[in-house]
Amino acid sequence: MVVVVRRRFVGLNGLKGIALIAIVLYHCDQGALRGGFLGVDIFFTISGFLIFSSLLNHIDSGKGIGFKEYCLKRLRRIYPALILMVPVTVSLAWFINQDMLVGIKNQIVTAMLGCYNWYAIGSGDSYFSQMNPDMFRHLWFMSVLMQFYLLAPLLIYLLRKILVRWVPVAVLAGLALCSALSMGLQYHPGTDPTRVYFGSDTHAMGLWLGAMLAWLLMIIRRSNGRSEETAIMECVRLVWRKIGPTAAFVALLILLWMMHHVEQGPVAFRGGIFAASLLSVVLVAGSIPFGSWMQDLLVFKPFDVVGRHSYGIYLWHWPLWLFTKAMFPQWGARHLGWMLLITFALTACCTAMSWKLVEQPVARGGFIAMIRPLPENGMWDAARCWITIVVVLSTCMMSGYAVTHAPQQTSVERVLSENARILKEQQKQQVRQESHADISRNEAPKPRKPIHTMPDGGQMVAFGDSVMLASSQGLQSVFPGITVDAETSRSMVKALGLVNQAKTQRGGLRQWVLVGLATNSTVTDEQLNDLLNSVGPNHVLVLVNAHAPVSWVPGTNDALQRFADAHADNVVLVDWDTVISAHPDELAGDGIHPGMTNTLYAQAVKDAIANWIKRGH
Repeated sequence: MVVVVRRRFVGLNGLKGIALIAIVLYHCDQGALRGGFLGVDIFFTISGFLIFSSLLNHIDSGKGIGFKEYCLKRLRRIYPALILMVPVTVSLAWFINQDMLVGIKNQIVTAMLGCYNWYAIGSGDSYFSQMNPDMFRHLWFMSVLMQFYLLAPLLIYLLRKILVRWVPVAVLAGLALCSALSMGLQYHPGTDPTRVYFGSDTHAMGLWLGAMLAWLLMIIRRSNGRSEETAIMECVRLVWRKIGPTAAFVALLILLWMMHHVEQGPVAFRGGIFAASLLSVVLVAGSIPFGSWMQDLLVFKPFDVVGRHSYGIYLWHWPLWLFTKAMFPQWGARHLGWMLLITFALTACCTAMSWKLVEQPVARGGFIAMIRPLPENGMWDAARCWITIVVVLSTCMMSGYAVTHAPQQTSVERVLSENARILKEQQKQQVRQESHADISRNEAPKPRKPIHTMPDGGQMVAFGDSVMLASSQGLQSVFPGITVDAETSRSMVKALGLVNQAKTQRGGLRQWVLVGLATNSTVTDEQLNDLLNSVGPNHVLVLVNAHAPVSWVPGTNDALQRFADAHADNVVLVDWDTVISAHPDELAGDGIHPGMTNTLYAQAVKDAIANWIKRGH
């Protein structure tokens, strides 16, 4: 008979705390910790380890898997906080920023059912877009975990049927490797990586590796078979006690380095996330043995407290960050520190409220404890129950109203749709005018060398994304006659094709080519060189940089500046980022798009061209 020693793994809360801090910083300010998303993989590894350890210990105690008890425990851990967080945040969104309620019904339903990640993949919602972020998009993580929770007991039951002791370890390692390979093979540079990041198949390597570690420790703990095997296991234990803490510390340092330097891209999705998961296994394995000096670091009180309440902090921080940005849109990047501080304070308050009102009582007395006082807590618990009932009922009623009357489009989407309609009508009118023009000429005259005077709209063509689309009326006001071709979600990848298409149209490519395609993706020197070669030496290329709270914007703006400096004779740079940063109140709630009638964008283009001409070009 195997004697099972139940003990708490000291230090894991500290690891959770470090991982959660990285995730929160990444969500709120990608520029501060561009690889902070790797904290998710530390969490996955710890979760896989703890779930499998708990189930294996339960089996070894002679009670079997205990599926009913297991499921009830998971439900008590997951749903009380969700039951409070969802109606409270939806109610607040109705009063603060109703744009956040677009598509909210599907978000709520899929998040509660534990399949939000697949809903987001199927609906085309992007995790990496800051344009109109879903209020509950961070719950993709919980969906992957919930799916794993359902699969874990069945998988353990099947693996224990395998007679060879080490085969389950190999199977779990193989599942992790398959997940990593699937992520790498399905990822295509230059496309939205949401599918490979959200997928329960492609982003499960941390969970499988954590499960593998739990199974491996069970084998080592139960090594009471042949004397040779027992001796080997004992030797492994002794060696790991000496080198494990050091290995864990080195793994932690490497993970912290990766969080500062690894961005979303080929490095991350073709091995980086898998490497972070492997390092997390080493980190966990070297931190949990009795006597490990790493535990002294990981029980550091702030990390330990954050780790203990990591679930509540994770649930609340994202919607509260969106509320903070909506309430102080004029602050922008200039007061980012204050916005983070407000978000952290609100998150701490809401997490404490959630813990006291619902999470702790349900953990002790079941779901009924949300509305029925625990006898040992007296009058204070009765007051807590009444507060819970009032808060949950009132916010559920308010959130129900908000969901029913939620807008179909955000205010920015409505403006962009109207501008797109106007542009389409103008383009049709322009085509009709050209069809009535003199068509007796056999070919259009070749564009002459720009004379470097301020162009009028008839000399300009503009290709852009949603920011230019939002500014199209301003462009036509400042440059009458300009042709504007702008659409949402465009990136610099489309620029070359748009220019080549314009060359084939009547009149050819106009002399001044305005390109504003820096918002939605990175911009490379290769793209810019190809674009300039296509535009040709007899034209002036006017590039507009980007202003958006996304990780690639600083690097993209630097690339545009370097390119403009290197080709100063026929490239003009419009510093839209600096211009709009001085007028953050002119932006919509997303902090990216200017108002429909705003002329700041067009004036920035005109001023940049004027300054370029004054410099002697």
